[in-house]
Amino acid sequence: MKFLSQAILILWMLCGTVYAQPLFQGSPLLQDSGEREDWMGTYFQGQKIGFTRVQTRWTPKSIKVDSTVFFQIRSKSIDQSTTIHQKTQLNPDFKLHSFSILQEITGHRQQVEGKMQANQLNYRIKSRGFDREKSIEFSEETLPSSTFLLNLMAKGLQVGQKGIVPLFLEPFQMMVDLEYEVLRKENLEYEGQTVETFAIEQKFSGIETTLWVAKDGSVIKETTNQGFESFKESAQVAQKLDEPLTVSSLITMSLVKPDRPINKADRVRKVIFYLQPLRSPDLVPQDQRQKLLKAEKLSNGLYRATLEVKTEPEWSLPSEVGVAGPDPKYLEDSAEVQSRHPMIRALARELTGEQHNAWQIAKDINRWVHLNLEKELVDTVTALDALHERRGECQSHTFLFTALARAANIPTRIVNGLVYSAEYEGFLYHAWPEVYVGEWRALDPTFGQDRVDATHIKLTEGTSEGLFRLMEFVGKVEIDWSKP
Repeated sequence: MKFLSQAILILWMLCGTVYAQPLFQGSPLLQDSGEREDWMGTYFQGQKIGFTRVQTRWTPKSIKVDSTVFFQIRSKSIDQSTTIHQKTQLNPDFKLHSFSILQEITGHRQQVEGKMQANQLNYRIKSRGFDREKSIEFSEETLPSSTFLLNLMAKGLQVGQKGIVPLFLEPFQMMVDLEYEVLRKENLEYEGQTVETFAIEQKFSGIETTLWVAKDGSVIKETTNQGFESFKESAQVAQKLDEPLTVSSLITMSLVKPDRPINKADRVRKVIFYLQPLRSPDLVPQDQRQKLLKAEKLSNGLYRATLEVKTEPEWSLPSEVGVAGPDPKYLEDSAEVQSRHPMIRALARELTGEQHNAWQIAKDINRWVHLNLEKELVDTVTALDALHERRGECQSHTFLFTALARAANIPTRIVNGLVYSAEYEGFLYHAWPEVYVGEWRALDPTFGQDRVDATHIKLTEGTSEGLFRLMEFVGKVEIDWSKP
């Protein structure tokens, strides 16, 4: 069974990679025109898994940055290589003018296009069976994540310089605050020559990277707290890849080993988990299944959380379809969950039949998704893709369940977290849905559980944003456990 490991890798490729960019020492140089191309090879645990290519063109009127991020991955005989194309145009003052992103994985495509109008970004999201326009307010200080380094360089860099920059993450259409600090100057070797660089540390939402930036603005090296590295290379070297990264490698990457195995985990009704280190004890949500018992501050300023997690309790109270949920967003469709698509709505009507009990309908949908999707190590980007292909991993099952439940007028949310795997004797990152039937109830269509077991540890909620917030935990969290 494959869990969220590949999605986590895509997340890092989308928001952890800073594109190499030319250094403009202020706008006067933009009176000239020029272009340049930069390549970087991307490595994980010493294995080359992909590359980034960035072409930058500038004139006195605009700056255009075209980038391609590629990594190759294979699951048995299935090529799951992913390509992300992005075009960003800036005005002469380095402010965002427009952007477009196209993500392609195993034949699935998702596209986002945006353009600034005054202090508002209007953007359009398109995927299979989904096409929607949205908008978001921009402050004067907000910068696009793909080119923010260019803005810093334009003002010049100095050792000790630090600050907080509001960033717009184009792939997720969300705002975050980025902390950065110029740590030191450092000499690196590149193609037989010594290059003087600035070492810059940056942090946002659990993602920590260090960049080594040369005076000409090119990124010579980048490292992350998840174990990835990128190096500036020639075009020929950057495109020369090793064997494809395998799904088993990704699972190993994200595996969280407890102090000892949990025997018969699916039968355990209550567990006490100890999670550390956490930036804040408030990072872990609480609900009817899991409760924070204690938060201890560690010597390094981080926290150790004691968490009680139970199997989802029995639920037998009748709940009519259409019961008001806590937020209308849990009935909305999205690029990943196309709950208003005719195929989704037709199947939801078929599965609902004459039934009016929302909890029974949710269980029927859960059973249908579990039985009708093959458990294969492939990513299907959306609910509609999962329905067409009838295969996928936990995210595919969860997207399809959520779309069908919302189409049946049952408020549903996606949660992300960890679940115990007896096969790997550890915890793997996983996604499952919760439905509102008078209160929230957790199911798992991947495992076919109407009541998720006590080894499901919820860490975040939401589709793109929730998955993004997992980066607070990936590669850092440790888990021990005991019986109550």
